[in-house]
Amino acid sequence: MLFRSALVVLLSAVRMPRPNRPYPLPDQATFERAEYTAWLYHHWRPLPVLVCGGPQRFGERPIATTGREILERAGIPEASIWTEERSRSTYEDAAFGANVLRSHGITTIALVVEAQSMLRADYCFRKQGITVVPAASGYREWGSLSEELIPSWKAIQRNEVTLHETLGLAWYWMRGRI
Repeated sequence: MLFRSALVVLLSAVRMPRPNRPYPLPDQATFERAEYTAWLYHHWRPLPVLVCGGPQRFGERPIATTGREILERAGIPEASIWTEERSRSTYEDAAFGANVLRSHGITTIALVVEAQSMLRADYCFRKQGITVVPAASGYREWGSLSEELIPSWKAIQRNEVTLHETLGLAWYWMRGRI
């Protein structure tokens, strides 16, 4: 069956299994994005889901595999989940993910990623010819003015993602990725 739209979730990171923990452990961002995608599937529209995320290191299992498992445990049928297992960046999520989407006749997506990362991810998918409906999984909570602006380890930590996304937008623009 061909669909015209899908949910797309971009994953972050997963700790690989170890002897004392024989299962993969998603980081907070990956877990929250996957859980929000499952919530959208059950409470908004039961659309097919594309999970994007390749291996973090050569020879490791793709992050998308863990994302698929989270979604299946959340009650999304296996047949409704597609994976893109090569990407190692937001740009590659969009480039490789767009190929999967086009192979299924998808032209529009609800994109799941944190609000602070949405602009860059949105631009990357649009550059691939995909129409994006933002479905941000999380928003930054602002602290007091002193927590945000007065130099401290906490202020630096809270603004790290903002700096990362600002530099990422500039880098992607200079490289022609957005």
